[in-house]
Amino acid sequence: MNRLRFLKKKALWFTLYGMGITAVFFYVLFPSELAKQRLEDGMRSPALELKSTSLSPSLPFGIALNHVTLFSPQSPDRPYFHGDRLDIQPSWWSFFSKRKNIRFSGRAYSGHFDGRVGLKSFMLPSQPVEGRLNFSNMDLGKIGFTGASFAKGLTGTAEGSFSCVFAEATDRYPTGNLSLYLTKGAYPLPEPFLGISRIDFDRVEIYGQLKNGVLKLEKIEIYGTQINCFLSGDISLAGEVVNSTLNLKGVLEITDKSKMKMNVTVGGTLASPSFRYI
Repeated sequence: MNRLRFLKKKALWFTLYGMGITAVFFYVLFPSELAKQRLEDGMRSPALELKSTSLSPSLPFGIALNHVTLFSPQSPDRPYFHGDRLDIQPSWWSFFSKRKNIRFSGRAYSGHFDGRVGLKSFMLPSQPVEGRLNFSNMDLGKIGFTGASFAKGLTGTAEGSFSCVFAEATDRYPTGNLSLYLTKGAYPLPEPFLGISRIDFDRVEIYGQLKNGVLKLEKIEIYGTQINCFLSGDISLAGEVVNSTLNLKGVLEITDKSKMKMNVTVGGTLASPSFRYI
């Protein structure tokens, strides 16, 4: 009986040893360059390309990309995103569920991000059916804001989260939630106001809900050294984000001794906003 127990233990250790050796050989002999090329080819489209300097396996079952860049083939020198590292981990336990989940995490713009994407299939290219993104300590001054000219010149540190769900795969717009916090930065105004050409802020808080192609901003609070601003309203999203129309109203407060307040409305589009003060 004791000998049988010993053999069982010995078999267990040999099994664990074999699994460990297999994992090591898989890691060492992983065809990184071939896998990177296949991934980049699979992502290539007339509108978007992905490039990275290297790819390696990431325990337990994922891959890691280093120096990842997403860009338009028409303007490769102005990328949409550039990250130091992107770790992708398929959730294999979701293989038997209706939605297949892929988790990701990484570093970019001196900050960190993580989240997940829900797909209908691991094997076939398909539109995501849900997603969530969390980020922290992002240096806004390092982001190029390609395709988002309204954010050019924005500085500070950002953290927050965004989540969205497509009720049906055929839905054009998802429903979602947005939370965004900015600290210690500045935003250049499209046009000077009372001699002020930019808003220097200590803190910005933004909360919104996305539904039927409209981002309803329940709260935009800006606390600055010269101006405080409190807005709410909505943004009707367009096919090209910069053409989305603005409909915001609120109060602008001058923080000097005068404590002057005035009503403000923001219209126009993200690319060309218009301000009206009363």
